[in-house]
Amino acid sequence: MIKEKLNQVYKSDALGGFLKYSLRYKGWLIWTIFISSLSSALGAAPAWLTKYLVDDVLISKNGKTMILIGAAIFITTVLKLVTAYYSSTTSSYLTEKIRRDIKIDIFEHIENLPMSYFTQNKLGDIMARLSGDSSSLGKIGFLLFEMLKEFVTVLIFLVRMFQVDFILALVSITVLPSMLAVVKKYTKKMRKSGKIRQDTIGQATAFMQESLAGIQVIKGFNKTDMVISKYKEVTLGEMERTYRTQKIKAKISPLNELLATTMVLLVAAYGGYQIVYTGSITAGDLISFITAIGLMQSPLKKLISRNSELYEIIPSGDRVMEVLKEAKEVDSYIENPKTFDENIQSVKFENVDFIYPNSDAKVLKNINLKVNKGEVVAFVGSSGSGKTTLVNMIPRFYDPVSGSIKINDIDIREYSLKDFRGHIGMVPQETFLFSGTIAENISFGKEGITRDEIEKAAKMANAYNFIIDLEKGFETEVGERGVLLSGGQKQRIAIARALIQNPSIMILDEATSALDTESERLVQDALEKLMVGRTTFVIAHRLSTIVGADKIVVMEKGEIKEIGTHEELLAKNGIYTRLYNIQFNRNEELKLNRETVG
Repeated sequence: MIKEKLNQVYKSDALGGFLKYSLRYKGWLIWTIFISSLSSALGAAPAWLTKYLVDDVLISKNGKTMILIGAAIFITTVLKLVTAYYSSTTSSYLTEKIRRDIKIDIFEHIENLPMSYFTQNKLGDIMARLSGDSSSLGKIGFLLFEMLKEFVTVLIFLVRMFQVDFILALVSITVLPSMLAVVKKYTKKMRKSGKIRQDTIGQATAFMQESLAGIQVIKGFNKTDMVISKYKEVTLGEMERTYRTQKIKAKISPLNELLATTMVLLVAAYGGYQIVYTGSITAGDLISFITAIGLMQSPLKKLISRNSELYEIIPSGDRVMEVLKEAKEVDSYIENPKTFDENIQSVKFENVDFIYPNSDAKVLKNINLKVNKGEVVAFVGSSGSGKTTLVNMIPRFYDPVSGSIKINDIDIREYSLKDFRGHIGMVPQETFLFSGTIAENISFGKEGITRDEIEKAAKMANAYNFIIDLEKGFETEVGERGVLLSGGQKQRIAIARALIQNPSIMILDEATSALDTESERLVQDALEKLMVGRTTFVIAHRLSTIVGADKIVVMEKGEIKEIGTHEELLAKNGIYTRLYNIQFNRNEELKLNRETVG
């Protein structure tokens, strides 16, 4: 009920999201509200005490009352300071716990999103949501707790004002509707401007991340100035949006200051009239009333300011909630997932069609293919033929829009995704290593790995010799994305990482195309060891490396055009023959050129 009302007031997923997280800590939340309210109440004590200070001390000249009031002021001040301290620390602690929960949940959610999400969204924008935007969602908590304290303080002062004189209180708050109208008008503009600003910041972050990732290409093509110029354009939009938001914020305070001054003047005029002509209130009452108004100004301004800040960061929080609304990968399409049998007899593609999200064009069309246990199947075809998409459907990076992929005649969507992927090994063309040691990277795919197992996998991957030649051996740091190692070294570590998992199915995006001759020989030898006894799917770039495959699948425009062995396909004199001849002639030309230069 509370969450629904909060969302109705602010129409924001971010506020509702924060409330959901805060309810995880009900005890801390109740204590924070209590101690904040108590601190606010104690801060309002002077509004009551000034009446007695004026009427009973200054006018009646009562010495005992002066001592009592002085003691009361001192005690309430001390209690106010103590409660303010605990109010600040508990609200900060609760906010930080919620902020951490939000970051963890966002990271966990992003990690469990389907691959299609990452193909449709830029990495930099995802990073902005995970870091800056999720922190903003946590900051909402700080602002709400601060607004709670200010609201309670304002409320207590209003109670005091109505206690003194009902009419006088009504006169003083006639300005409040105007102040609220100003806030409502400009906060709506701030929220709209803030949403556009956060999107612009996300674009700037994405551009920066992409530029840094491609710094070698930028420098190689001598396009540093062009990239800098483009970044200036992107950040100009960010600056203009931020400035526009600040201009809106700047209008609120002066307008409210003018309205507040008007309120004080009205009160002074009416209160003076009451004292001089009617005598319905005492001088102490008026001073108490004016004290309440004066002390109310600061929390009221802060309340309005905090509200403006809240609306400014709500768009950032809403961007986080947009991520949390994204559907996670489906673990299994049946209620009780089936147990995956490592003894694979067959893998079948039956009438598989696939269309990427937000696209109308079929990438795969009516794919039918059967792969038997232990076979090596290579997919060849020109760029854009669909071979990578087809292979990526095996570990369920994508699911068919129609048709099915079956292992042992069971649709792979009926297995638990996490269990199923645990039986699949992958060696991509562009090897990705994580920051850490060589040993940590090799053991990444499986828990509880011993050093003997790591070394055995390294030997099978032809990586052991170069590793032990390094100063720190298996404890050598590889650097971000493995930048401290050569391409061939990274590939062999990736093969060792796949081997240690002992998968039933191997997926190889041919990893030798960018390597020198010696590294290619070592990697190719390691790949051949890796494929022994496993059902293997290879995306082939060099046809010379897959002549021994059990099946070669030739693809064109998302369809299977030819299937057969190397010899069978050459005999057909079709697409495969044309591709083979193109590569063969190119290789002969390169060989001839090298001999001529030599």
